[in-house]
Amino acid sequence: MISLLVFLKRPVPPYLKFFPVYFFCALILGMRVEWLSNHNRYSTGVSNVWGVIEFCYFFFIVHETIDNKKVRRMILFIILIFASFAYTNIYFIQKKVGFNSVNFTVGCFIIVSLCIYYFVELFQKTEFQPLFKLPSFWIVSGLLFNNVLSFPLFALDNFMETLTRANYDKYRVLFGNIDVINNIVVMLTSVLYSVGFLFWILPRRTTL
Repeated sequence: MISLLVFLKRPVPPYLKFFPVYFFCALILGMRVEWLSNHNRYSTGVSNVWGVIEFCYFFFIVHETIDNKKVRRMILFIILIFASFAYTNIYFIQKKVGFNSVNFTVGCFIIVSLCIYYFVELFQKTEFQPLFKLPSFWIVSGLLFNNVLSFPLFALDNFMETLTRANYDKYRVLFGNIDVINNIVVMLTSVLYSVGFLFWILPRRTTL
């Protein structure tokens, strides 16, 4: 709901304009995954396909916040290559039921690298801009925060599931705690996004 506030101020940057659509699609996916889980059906296939779309959208967000034209063209190339590789990996290489750790690892590595470049470029600018009033700063910070913390959580969860597959019930509490931590990460990420949306509609001043 907060993301819809971006339309109160025009023109709306593309990376902000598509956030409401992204959140709506994520909500529908979450409901679908929950339905599949409640009916004892595998949901990782849907999640793996959505994960590729999600990472490509994250790459697009950083693309829209970067000024260097060469890097922007490189990101478009990365989106094409990653999508081709990821779907090929899903349908022709791994071809197995379960969380696709390869695509997730590659996607996290790319998005973290792009976020770091964004901050390097931002802090090298000669034009001063108050960071707390810069929407892209909060959005990219949310992406970096989410992927840096989500990767070790998903890696640990995937490793523990493989290691303790025969004794899953015994370690159910541990898995539950990992899920709680992941939910906290998602919540804090949403807070960072929300701050970015709110500052977009506030008047901004640039000081040289």
